[in-house]
Amino acid sequence: MCAKKKSTTDKKAMVKKHIKLGDLLIQAGLIDDKTLREALDVQRVQKKKLGEVLMDMGILDDVDIANALASQLKIPFLRLEKIRIPNEVIDLIPREMAQQYKLVPLKKAKNGLVVAIANPLEFYAQDDLRFATQMSIMIVVSPLRDILDAIQSHYPETNKSEVLTHTLGGDVSMEVVQRKDAPDKGDQDLLNLAELPPVVRFTNAIIADAIRMKASDIHIEPRKRRLIIRCRVDGIMHETLKTDKHVHASVVSRLKVISNLDISIRRKPQDGKAQVKYDERIFDLRVSTIPTSYGEKVTLRILNPSTAEMNPEDIGLCDKDLEHLLDAITKPQGAILVTGPTGSGKSSTLYACLNKLNTPLVNIVTVEDPVEFDVEGINQVQINPKAGITFAAGLRSILRQDPDIVMLGEIRDAETAGTAFQAAQTGHLVLSTLHTNDAPSAVTRLLDLGIDDFQISAALEAVLGQRLVRRIHPECKVACTPEPKMLERLHPYIGKDPGNAFKGAGCNRCHGTGYSGRMGVFELLIITPALKPHITSGVSAQALKAAGETDGFRGMTADGVEKAFKGLTSLEEVFRVVPPEYQPVSKAQPGICDTGKPACGGKTGIRRDPANAFPPAEIWLGAPQAEEPPVFAADETPPFSDPKNKVLVVDDSAITRKVLCNALEMENYDAIEAGQGKEGMKRALKEKPDLIVTDFQMPEMDGMALIKALKSQPRTSRIPIIMLTAVDDVTSEVEVFDAGADDYLTKPVNPKRFLARVKRFINPPANA
Repeated sequence: MCAKKKSTTDKKAMVKKHIKLGDLLIQAGLIDDKTLREALDVQRVQKKKLGEVLMDMGILDDVDIANALASQLKIPFLRLEKIRIPNEVIDLIPREMAQQYKLVPLKKAKNGLVVAIANPLEFYAQDDLRFATQMSIMIVVSPLRDILDAIQSHYPETNKSEVLTHTLGGDVSMEVVQRKDAPDKGDQDLLNLAELPPVVRFTNAIIADAIRMKASDIHIEPRKRRLIIRCRVDGIMHETLKTDKHVHASVVSRLKVISNLDISIRRKPQDGKAQVKYDERIFDLRVSTIPTSYGEKVTLRILNPSTAEMNPEDIGLCDKDLEHLLDAITKPQGAILVTGPTGSGKSSTLYACLNKLNTPLVNIVTVEDPVEFDVEGINQVQINPKAGITFAAGLRSILRQDPDIVMLGEIRDAETAGTAFQAAQTGHLVLSTLHTNDAPSAVTRLLDLGIDDFQISAALEAVLGQRLVRRIHPECKVACTPEPKMLERLHPYIGKDPGNAFKGAGCNRCHGTGYSGRMGVFELLIITPALKPHITSGVSAQALKAAGETDGFRGMTADGVEKAFKGLTSLEEVFRVVPPEYQPVSKAQPGICDTGKPACGGKTGIRRDPANAFPPAEIWLGAPQAEEPPVFAADETPPFSDPKNKVLVVDDSAITRKVLCNALEMENYDAIEAGQGKEGMKRALKEKPDLIVTDFQMPEMDGMALIKALKSQPRTSRIPIIMLTAVDDVTSEVEVFDAGADDYLTKPVNPKRFLARVKRFINPPANA
């Protein structure tokens, strides 16, 4: 009985194997005998499959063929356009087999594996699938194009030569023009791989495309199944290529070779540099590698040679600020600082100033990390901590080289700051950068670094704060009217009737962004005789800013708004990069005070911007006039008020802050956060909480210093303090209490124990 059944099944299979595609298409009424004969004649010449020939002839498309096969063979028909196949299913069938038989696995089922195939008449494909997967195969029919698209989107490329010869942007006329010999140590196989022509062309194409796009950085990022290439263009990241993971090792090796890095080191970060020639121009590359979960990530910073040729007139300063800056840099001595975050163009501004000053009559020496541009006529020193050349040590050394002008790449610590300001007072012009949010904050940062206020007043000539905003692409620039909400924010800068602003409509040349290139927005704080008396220990950046405004100082936001109405950038871009905070109130421009009333009544002179969540620092640092207490009639009950108790949590661990603040908020406390000691001190002065919880070890100001500072201030001396510490011993306990803490808890903190301590301080028992 069983033998008879098996024999019947085999016969049916043999019958199916003899079915031909042409016969099925004739049975379905899609072609006739004459068309089939013509197609077979073409097939014998072109050596293609019949279905492909019929599609080339324009008689049928892949959907018609798939529908006919499904109908005649009683097999389900399925389109794959919106189907996402899990990786664990894709991994069941090799890419080579999927490409050979034009099929793709779809999902696991109880009875086996469901596979979509373009030609179900290829019965040997099903046999190979059963052998490869050791599973039963159930097939559905899908159009050929759907199958090919699914293979392309779900399988990584395995043909490395094909991937590497893809040159991204067409012909690549780029070459490495400066390359040292590769290190002696290294994997010879990787060295050989890095020199293969396809690898060289592919890597050159990545760099050339980035230069064409005017990118500042290239990020080569390995993922689990892909290699992602991203470029930063005008400050925004763009994904430019997604390719096969197998090319990752060869591309990284090539980049290490041209930047003189050790290709055998893969688990430690490395830094190097290279030089390439593209379009008859030389570009310097700074190369950095770092190990990640899926391999080494490589970042390349592209240094445009035109940047090193700029002068102060080219960076985008308004006429007034340009005049003041040129006056400052031509003085025989003093310090000039450029501030802003990483990537805001500070180094470019310093090079522009040096180009203006670079003459045979002066000796200019720089200390940089790294030396970004080689400038003829300037002595440039690269710091090397291993050799003992730090910013501070390098500065001390070059002061013995008889310099007239000194440029420091960055002031990072108190030692460098002290040496720089001593040099600025002893006949040298010192130019440097500082990481602060704005120009007035540079003064407070110098005070924090231990520079005496009289030294700052005597040596500091000017501070230039800057940011970079995207330029509107001139070819698609259109006029526009600011929205009402935008107009509200613009009132302090341009009045009620600003006229038209501008934006980029987006075009092919700017890749639809509406922007092309970047420009600077600036604020220049000149240390005038009127401003010097305000530079005292404990002064706030806001107070310096207010004092500077009375002497002509204008913030970056105002500079950006002016440039937006000139059509150079957009208002949205300005407010994205330098959002307004607050502005002084004037009769012509009434604002909203912190009481919510239309005007401040002349008590504080400070206007809050509607978008700003917190009042200006002058309101809580200074002593504004107190409001008169409300007066109630004898039979009138005062309005009931039950404000939440405030608890300030100061800890550099975001996880600890989140746990403690969540516990506090569940018990209806008002939780306030600060990430480090100095920020905690400011929040304590501003908010005056009912309890302060602080960590022991924190950057800039640790818990012990914070407690001492809090206890020394009359406004915070009576606030109870709980110290968090990871060490539970008698010595630490004594130190905590000697500093002035009221209690302490060991980490990790138990929320219930923590809340019990909080309740004891905020709501003490009646007999306490």
